[in-house]
Amino acid sequence: MSRQQRADILAAPATRFNSALIHRMIASSRMVRALSIGALARLELTVLAGHKQPPAMGAIRAARSGRESLLSGNEAFTVYSVARAQSALAGEMAEVGVYQGCSAKIISTASGGKPLHLFDTFTGLPSPDSDEQDRMRTGHYAASLASVQSFLSGHRNITYYEGFFPGSAEAANGRVFSFVHLDVDLKSSTLACLEFFYPRLVPGGIILTHDYSYLDGVRAAFDEFLSDKDEHAIELATSQALLVKRCGRVALDAGAGEGNRTLV
Repeated sequence: MSRQQRADILAAPATRFNSALIHRMIASSRMVRALSIGALARLELTVLAGHKQPPAMGAIRAARSGRESLLSGNEAFTVYSVARAQSALAGEMAEVGVYQGCSAKIISTASGGKPLHLFDTFTGLPSPDSDEQDRMRTGHYAASLASVQSFLSGHRNITYYEGFFPGSAEAANGRVFSFVHLDVDLKSSTLACLEFFYPRLVPGGIILTHDYSYLDGVRAAFDEFLSDKDEHAIELATSQALLVKRCGRVALDAGAGEGNRTLV
């Protein structure tokens, strides 16, 4: 074993520990988030304003006004851009992991008010698995349902689902979707979302996730879910990744009405 190899092995645990510590500090402290994510977002939005269309930038800035967002400026623009493009397809839109409602407001604005289904516990993260507890704690990123509803009160066609996913999604079983935004942090939650929404995506539908490159559990959930499928996660330059449904058709159960649509 070379000297460099020994050094790499010794450095790996420290790097992992530092990464986990930094993430836990960000998750636990609004001030740390303001000095890190917030500062980065302001810088990125300033750069984007130099070459992106004013309506897009205005929508993103309005969504962030007076609220805390966990998206960087580039990530927020990606949400806007994908939601706007996907609004041309049949199907509705959804977000799991709403926090204070900033990305939901971006999606609603960009899509022109297409039906938007918002899923969250509204009490913060559920219990992380044992291998995720070095980064996250139960209750991180809590925002009340009432506060989110107030923030989005000027937007139409929004339905709220309070509780733990996928149990909270029972009422949305008959829907099909063109765009789904995930910001759920945990492997089990990400996997549950993929299992629920992928069969309900219209052909060409997109699932966009946050934290794909930051959180091992999010990436692992995509790897596990896609292991027997033709599609692959497309990792973006941000922390995000997207999944495009390349095949499938909308089917109606024999004798069933529109409310029982499924994708096969």
